Amino acid sequence: MNLDKNLFIADYISEAREILDSLDELAMAATKEKGNSKYLKEILRLLHTLKGSSRMLEFLQIEKVVNHLETVCKSIQGNRSEISNKIVQLLMGVDEILRKTLDSIEKGSDGNFPEYQEIIENIDKALEDDSFKTDFSGKEESDNSEKDEEKVSQDNSEFFHDSQTIKIQISQVDSILQSLDKLIMRQIKLKNEIDSLKKQSESAGFQAFQEISENISVLENQSVDIQKNIIALRMLPFDMILRPIKRSIVSEALKVGKNIDFDIPQSEITIDKFILEKLPAILIHLVRNSIDHGIETKEERLKLGKSENGKISVSISQVSNRIFINVKDDGHGIDYEKIKAKALKVFPEKENEILSADKNDLLQFIFAAGFSTKEQQTELSGRGIGLDVVRSEMDKLKGKITVYSEVNQGTNFELSLPASLATQDGLFVSVSDNSYLILSHYIKEILTVKKSDFLEMQHGPVINVHDELVPIFDFDIINPNSQKHTNTKSELSIVILEYLNRKIGVIVDKILHYGTVVIKPVPPILKDFNALQGLVFDENYRIIPVLNIPDTIRRFRVVNVYDIKNLEVRKMPKIHSVLVVDDSHTTRHIEQIILEAENYNVSTAVDGIDALEKMKEHKFDLVVTDVKMPRMDGFVLLHNMRHKEELKNIPVIMVSSVFEGDTLEKAKNLGAQGYIVKSDFERENLTAKVKELLHD
Repeated sequence: MNLDKNLFIADYISEAREILDSLDELAMAATKEKGNSKYLKEILRLLHTLKGSSRMLEFLQIEKVVNHLETVCKSIQGNRSEISNKIVQLLMGVDEILRKTLDSIEKGSDGNFPEYQEIIENIDKALEDDSFKTDFSGKEESDNSEKDEEKVSQDNSEFFHDSQTIKIQISQVDSILQSLDKLIMRQIKLKNEIDSLKKQSESAGFQAFQEISENISVLENQSVDIQKNIIALRMLPFDMILRPIKRSIVSEALKVGKNIDFDIPQSEITIDKFILEKLPAILIHLVRNSIDHGIETKEERLKLGKSENGKISVSISQVSNRIFINVKDDGHGIDYEKIKAKALKVFPEKENEILSADKNDLLQFIFAAGFSTKEQQTELSGRGIGLDVVRSEMDKLKGKITVYSEVNQGTNFELSLPASLATQDGLFVSVSDNSYLILSHYIKEILTVKKSDFLEMQHGPVINVHDELVPIFDFDIINPNSQKHTNTKSELSIVILEYLNRKIGVIVDKILHYGTVVIKPVPPILKDFNALQGLVFDENYRIIPVLNIPDTIRRFRVVNVYDIKNLEVRKMPKIHSVLVVDDSHTTRHIEQIILEAENYNVSTAVDGIDALEKMKEHKFDLVVTDVKMPRMDGFVLLHNMRHKEELKNIPVIMVSSVFEGDTLEKAKNLGAQGYIVKSDFERENLTAKVKELLHD
């Protein structure tokens, strides 16, 4: 009697996937031990089982591929040799194609696959020498020509067989039905009470209203329960992606020839299905980054007194409704000097900013599009998906990235994500009688600060927060359309925001309350308005904007964030800020060096127009300006300053190439406090005049 093989395909696919999982584990274990021939016996057993079941169900191409792999493994066993890393790569490369073939069988295919002949030829080559290929996915040919987003999507799709379906427990459905039944009954009861109330006399109304109020409260609680149960249906365990991620990155490490121990334990923590589908590409890139940039070569590690094998771990934890994923390595850490050197090469126009940048400022560059400290592309670094795409994907998922790194100790990328995109925690604040929501994961802390605690620095006011000077801004920087107002309170409410290791403080009128909300997408008409990340409704059904904090902090070029260690900030002498205006790059640079040597904060401008723009953005204690400049010369600049209320009292020193009596007279008449000839710099006239005017 002929058997219908369709009756057995589901069992075959399930068993075959289990065998491939076990083969992966054995192959990865074999890379960690030198005497690894002990794994061959179990590998051969699994291959034999898969070969037999494939023959029974007439999946002949799978059978022949497995048979040829068996021959290679038996040859290694017969020679009593170890399984080489390249053979392990071959096993994992074939494994990847067989998994895809099983997916296609599940959808009704005959089990044949286009890579069949290529795989057979390469397995046979493995019996002769090391010239065989191990990657049959076609990635090498296509990666460089695809767009970043397409690659992210492709990487993610490999981990999900059907992104439109989810498996749920019957008990979850029963729980929702029970909650819904209670809700319907309560609605019916409430409707009857309202009808009864209409018929009752006015004297009996109070008791009826009390009963309605109680029922509405119960109704609200039951609605919340149903909402939670429905959200739970969208949740999937991390376990779905961690095993294939581990298989993928072990294969990557073998390709670059680095010995790395991976610690990626399975996890039953669940997260929103939409987020989980986006995570594989993010995590794989971060691990590739650790393999390529973080982990040193064997020789470098031994010189540093480290173990020969590098270590990379991926750990997952949950705090309340936030999920934390840490991708750690024990490599050489982030090289900030390399970042600075590359930034100077890529952004020469930002030289002053880059040279004065601290570690947190330099860190921003590694998340810029196309930025890499690698001089030469490797197979991993040339994939085309950079940390800018990781940052972009995390922003879409309402996530946050924090980076911790120590020289020769390693680097940790911490990802913070919501457990569900359906609801978010946030802080409601009020400014000029308008309400706004700030998502909680961007909030570092909330402070009440006296105005006297502000310190005036070169780029505006700052406050000392745990020995770090954090720049403070009015709310209108976040929402330029908000009505500007003068805050007359002696104490101010400040929300400290953090994104990509950068902090700013924002002054608000009131802290309203903290809550969990359902975020609605921004309407199409506002989709290009980057200041908003969504909309919510308050208890009175008013629309409240959700502020886009990543966009806000990126738009604010906070040039200097000062780390103060073991220093009493209040006792620091006032640091004066000076603006140097000159169209000559050389002259600007010389004057800047002279003044910075005296501990002044110095900014530069190329002419009068540029100087006035700089003075709109920052407060300066003194201006040093050339006389003859294009667009706007020194005289016109001085005239403008003396006719602007906010600028008229700033001391100005005018600098001229040669001494001219009429020029000196004109400078005095316009209100200049100093006049210096450039050749006098050697006699320290410039610094002496600056100190005199600033009373230093």
